Amino acid sequence: MTGLGALALVVGVLLIVIEAHVPTFGALGVVGTLLSGTGVWLLFTSGGLGMEIALPVTLGVGVVGLGAAAVTGRKVLSARRTPVQTGVQSLVGSAAMVRSWDGEQGQVEADGGLWRARMEFGYTETPRVGESVVVEGVRGLTLSVRRREPWELPC
Repeated sequence: MTGLGALALVVGVLLIVIEAHVPTFGALGVVGTLLSGTGVWLLFTSGGLGMEIALPVTLGVGVVGLGAAAVTGRKVLSARRTPVQTGVQSLVGSAAMVRSWDGEQGQVEADGGLWRARMEFGYTETPRVGESVVVEGVRGLTLSVRRREPWELPC
């Protein structure tokens, strides 16, 4: 039984480590926690220590493991709801300044760089140089922009 308990403990810890590197939405973490608890249970009961020590230690391992899986799952779910903060997609919704414009296309300054831009909607006339616009989307190296609404704060 001692060998089986040690094997269950090692496999359980291995599954928890794999969960940290492979997104299985907590499945391997929960199974690893249960195997670790089982391994601890088998080690303590086969060693002749009895139920007085085996039960609290096993429950402690289970509570800590499942608590860590719950906290990690909650953090993952909250991170999925936050907006993109890096990369090109972080420009969506941000302000840009018109540097030049000719017809349907122009050039805007956004996030410290000059970008090619096209009108999204909201323009009946050509935008003026120096006018603040809002980035609506990114397609390749071209930004889709729109006129800033009166209720939006100027940048």
